[in-house]
Amino acid sequence: MLWGNRPDGAPVRDLSPMRRLMPLLMPLRNSAVVYHQQRLDLTHTLPWLAQRSAATGVRTTLFHLVQFGLVRTLVERPELHRFVAGGRIYQRTHLELAFAVKKRMDDKAPLTAVKVRFLATDGFADVVAKADGVITSGRGESLSPSEKEMKLATILPLWLLRAAIGLQRRLDAWNLLPAAATAHDPLYSSAFLANLGSIGLPAPFHHLFDWGTVPIFVVVGRAQKAPWVDDAGAIVVRDTCELRYSYDERVADGLYCAKSLEILRHMVERPDLVIGDG
Repeated sequence: MLWGNRPDGAPVRDLSPMRRLMPLLMPLRNSAVVYHQQRLDLTHTLPWLAQRSAATGVRTTLFHLVQFGLVRTLVERPELHRFVAGGRIYQRTHLELAFAVKKRMDDKAPLTAVKVRFLATDGFADVVAKADGVITSGRGESLSPSEKEMKLATILPLWLLRAAIGLQRRLDAWNLLPAAATAHDPLYSSAFLANLGSIGLPAPFHHLFDWGTVPIFVVVGRAQKAPWVDDAGAIVVRDTCELRYSYDERVADGLYCAKSLEILRHMVERPDLVIGDG
């Protein structure tokens, strides 16, 4: 329906006048982007990951913890779990995270993107199993549904492809786009993550996409030893990593976002307290 619910969200009615106007004043996602970063203390995190991997026989990574922390943050802070489409703000229906996957770890290996749906009740083990499942599938030789769609689209002549993309943008803005058109598209997700730490790189700030509905991009950098000022004011060396966020401020104000991301920080820094042995 033009002014009603979408397959992926319901319009938010109780918005302030300023919040309601922001998508009209800043129609593109990258015109409303705010950048934020966190430097995390991994003193308790890395031993916990090693212990859990040994106990379960399942390799458990920092990236798993970030995904779990983001899932819990979006559940506990629902204003962050919104998106903008067609000049309106929607509360998202499903909790889905997307991330890029290299088919193989070499320069010429193709890059694909996958997304995975989580439930509000998912525990850490559920997040690990679901994430590993889609990564394994994404690295397989068979094309994913989104890869098949892109391969088919690029067969079209450029003028026709441009027209088709323009038509989808209009239908999306008017709430007339069928659910099947976005079901497999990773850019129609709650958040997009990139794990640069897995290839030993620091975290850069990433742009948002003006296609789809992703309002927040999270980049995970490599774990490394770095100077840290402790509570007593002394400089010590600790295991750390940086998370860098690009965030669409139209969905909720920057203060709400920053306070919400402290939930994620706590879950990554102290999994021993938040998750325990589960």
